[in-house]
Amino acid sequence: MNKVRWEEILTVAAKLFREKGYMATTMDDIAAELYITKPALYYYIKTKHDLLYEICQTAINHLMERVAEIKDGGGNPEERLHDLVTWHVSMFSTNGDIINVYLADEGELPPEKRDYIRGRSREFEAVYRELVSELVKEGTFREVDVAMTVRAISGMCNWLSNWYRPDGSMTAEEIADTFLDLLMNGLKKKPAKAVSAAGARTAKAAAARKR
Repeated sequence: MNKVRWEEILTVAAKLFREKGYMATTMDDIAAELYITKPALYYYIKTKHDLLYEICQTAINHLMERVAEIKDGGGNPEERLHDLVTWHVSMFSTNGDIINVYLADEGELPPEKRDYIRGRSREFEAVYRELVSELVKEGTFREVDVAMTVRAISGMCNWLSNWYRPDGSMTAEEIADTFLDLLMNGLKKKPAKAVSAAGARTAKAAAARKR
């Protein structure tokens, strides 16, 4: 198989799936965009579902490329969380169409292939969970529901698929820094006095409501 042609097929298909929608895009559309015949396209891929699966698999493989390195690399948990969020966000600037199609359309895959892709996604989220758990354990983060927190982080990053533009006012790195500022300050463990004061204010407000 011609690797260059194969990558071109994935790139063009992802672009069309994102622009027209997966369901509305036909194999004829893809062949026409590539300036090849449909039989020539079928030499590389047999069905549109297979093509979607390859795009999703490429996307998750891209995401996982540096995950093991970040997970097991040097640095404290805060530094590794910084690296992971930055890597996650950077995917939208370097592999935008492929990542966006994966997020929007993996639900269209046949059950077995969909389960495999979602399993790989859980591997990715497991690294987030491990890092957040470490930050809670060492006292950098306050006690939080780790699973819920990771869903919030993933949602914040993945929502970029709806609004990020390479020519926008902020670079991917600036967006990652903004997200990290929100995370680190929002989850930071407060000093005991601050917690007591916050508790007192909550109790006072509750008492006022009962009057």
